[in-house]
Amino acid sequence: PVPVRSASVVAGGRLALAAAPGVALSLALPRLRVVHDRRPPGLAEAVGAPGANAGLLRAGGGWRAVVLPSLGDVLADLGDGPVAIRSDGRRVAAADDRAVVVWAVGSPDPVERHDGAPSALCFTASGALLAAAGASLARPGAPPREGSGIVALAAASGAPRVAALHGDGSVSVWESEGPAMLARWSPPEGASAGAALGMSADGELVTLGAPEGHAPVAWMLRAADGAPVRSVEGARILAPSPAGDGLLAGGDWGCAWMRPLEDEE
Repeated sequence: PVPVRSASVVAGGRLALAAAPGVALSLALPRLRVVHDRRPPGLAEAVGAPGANAGLLRAGGGWRAVVLPSLGDVLADLGDGPVAIRSDGRRVAAADDRAVVVWAVGSPDPVERHDGAPSALCFTASGALLAAAGASLARPGAPPREGSGIVALAAASGAPRVAALHGDGSVSVWESEGPAMLARWSPPEGASAGAALGMSADGELVTLGAPEGHAPVAWMLRAADGAPVRSVEGARILAPSPAGDGLLAGGDWGCAWMRPLEDEE
């Protein structure tokens, strides 16, 4: 029971990667048993690979790629980001103020380099790398589009969909193979302040959490129009399983594994 601030369900739904101030946790699902923990100085955030036992940690020295459940490094010194890890855990992308660099896990040298300084990165379900280009979602290196800039991205692990959080608090949903915007909407009042963004495996739902603040509530919203589907008061993060079999909720009280309600006859 540690105060969870970020979490991902990884390895096809068999493990979870969670971060609390100062500690990262590998959790076995569905019983949420702690398998390993790691305490790098200044640890603040964790991002997982939905289809692999891998993830990213942000600590005082910047981002690093790790393997689960041991949380040992496979790539270090990735800088302050933004960063992204491919669903299969085999590619990691990181940006600085000049370029986006892509590494193949296990190789000492970068395999791709793109000019530009995006504000967010993500790998799509098909493995393509996309970047925030101002208010637009595009291939790395595309010129930025005017408007409220994208500050966070979350891709569906099993569908060609990406959700984007904009600086004005609105959310846009994209077909990732174009990419082309499908919808843009404003979430419920208070749902986007410092929000943690996520997306269900099928791309039908968007999750928004509240890593900070005194009255946390996390939301599950319909991707097509932002209509609320579920809210969890006291939760700071909702992380859908890539297997579609549950949802990890985290807050100041720790973590809970939530299963879908069975349909009544």
